[in-house]
Amino acid sequence: MKGIDSLETIPANPLEWRPQRVKGGRYSEVTDPIIEPLWSGIRVLAHYEESENEDEWGRVAVVDEFGDDAGLDAPQALAQLRTAIRARSAVVDGVITREATAGGENTAIGMFPTINPLRKFFLGGTAESDVKYEPRGPRREGPPAFVAVDLLSVDGQHLFDVALMERKRLLESLIAEAELVRVSPWARPPVRTWFNTGRSAGFRGMIMKGSNSRYRPGEETSEWAVVERMPRA
Repeated sequence: MKGIDSLETIPANPLEWRPQRVKGGRYSEVTDPIIEPLWSGIRVLAHYEESENEDEWGRVAVVDEFGDDAGLDAPQALAQLRTAIRARSAVVDGVITREATAGGENTAIGMFPTINPLRKFFLGGTAESDVKYEPRGPRREGPPAFVAVDLLSVDGQHLFDVALMERKRLLESLIAEAELVRVSPWARPPVRTWFNTGRSAGFRGMIMKGSNSRYRPGEETSEWAVVERMPRA
């Protein structure tokens, strides 16, 4: 009944939705988790609608967690997002951040690197002992990018009760990545391996999410947890 009551409180107008937040708790209590970078920036919901004219790109409205228009915070990225979504309509949870385009040898997640150890770590492949990724040299600040982290709705169908991993799969097929439009990488535990890799790449921490977790706009969830500091044991 709690889930049903919670759904009934979600505003009918998607522009009134707000990002789901993390409720304070221990990451060890998250069931069957995945791990993502804890992006620094402006948390937003991007609302996409395709154009009625076939020769025009769709429209994107971006609302931050306070309900304010965030369209001027990353105009270039949002212009690219208009061309990157493969759907008639969609609501995408994301972050406007410069971390995805930061330059220098310790770049977080570069746009088109020949070899990117962090992305390789997240998407699977070489073990941590095989590749070392240490921050070296100053970082050059790049333009703000849009990093998609979750999918709330596609073609008018709400995905609130769809498991996170299925939402991730749909999100990855929905967005054609571009220079300033990315889909956030994710990985399975162990936590310490990915935490150390992420910190060396410049992230302030990681966020752990239950792979079967649901989404409730504007609410807090104990199925997600922020990991900013690893325990000693």
